[in-house]
Amino acid sequence: MHRPFHHLPRIAILGLAFAAVNVVSQTTPVPVPLNAQTSEQLEMMPPIPVITGGVSFNAQFIPGQQQLLPVVAPIVLVPIGKWGLIESEFEVEAEAVHNTNTGWDPLPVGKSLEYAQLDLFLNRFVTLVGGRFAEPFNIYKERLDARWIRNLQEPPLIFAFSDQSGNGGEVRGGIPLSANVDLNYTGYFSAFTSGEIAGSERQTGLRTSLYFPRPRLEVGFSYDHKLDGAHVTGYGTDITWNMRSLPLDIRAESLISADAGNGYWVEGTWRFAGGRYPKWLRGSQAVIREEQYFPPTVPLEDTELPGTDATRVFVGWNFYLNGALRISAAYGRQFAPDDNHNLWDIGINFRFLK
Repeated sequence: MHRPFHHLPRIAILGLAFAAVNVVSQTTPVPVPLNAQTSEQLEMMPPIPVITGGVSFNAQFIPGQQQLLPVVAPIVLVPIGKWGLIESEFEVEAEAVHNTNTGWDPLPVGKSLEYAQLDLFLNRFVTLVGGRFAEPFNIYKERLDARWIRNLQEPPLIFAFSDQSGNGGEVRGGIPLSANVDLNYTGYFSAFTSGEIAGSERQTGLRTSLYFPRPRLEVGFSYDHKLDGAHVTGYGTDITWNMRSLPLDIRAESLISADAGNGYWVEGTWRFAGGRYPKWLRGSQAVIREEQYFPPTVPLEDTELPGTDATRVFVGWNFYLNGALRISAAYGRQFAPDDNHNLWDIGINFRFLK
């Protein structure tokens, strides 16, 4: 049942308070000074192509249904001198669904080209991107979508709005406004392209953010307008705060759209690092996420956004066996007018390169 727009101030306030860009959540190692000879050797080394990515296997359990979700996602990076980079990711995902009463469903295997782009570094402030790129609306698709990066394997409800890639171009970069703040920007246009593996919508949009290096805080704003069909317009805000005084990371996004609905998610991650914790606990993190979504008066067709109001709460645990292997478990509860249920998730993630 649709709730009128009096929910919007709450979402806007949360969104503006939680608007941002992702900052690396791991401690940066102390650099080791290089002598002149080593520096010269590094300068002479040619750019080296890299093959990375990961493999994940997750199992999800809701009342009456069990799902097995294997994913393989190789990534290829090819530097072109000092002025360019080719990067691409191809994802293959299967979804084996077992229903308690009816048995196994047919096994669909999804294949998608997440991105295949050429980055041209014009200067330190401007990069041109051409090809297929992940939509930079808010932060989840572009920065957190990979299974070995997500803190929780189940994506947020509002992610369905921006879970897509575009075929076209971007202009992006960063500009230092002062010693205490940097401006990041991305503007993009995507053309309509048919196809199951590399299709895209005709759309345009932007994302801009302010990054404050001292508190390690980034706050961002996004805009996206789909130019075909229903001409859906969406606004987004996001935040990432990697605290210095505490081993705590906070991330959040909001979606504000008269066409697609309103929603938000807020996620906190506590890293068990340092000598005050037992040794077996230090390679782990605890996660909690709360989220809500409120659909528009006339729900969109052909979308994975919920059709009714929905609230979800998740708690999870990630344990890193080493820099490349992680096991995870999470429990969630969804509250909706016609669909209240528990959700359990267990999985293992392996990335090819540490």
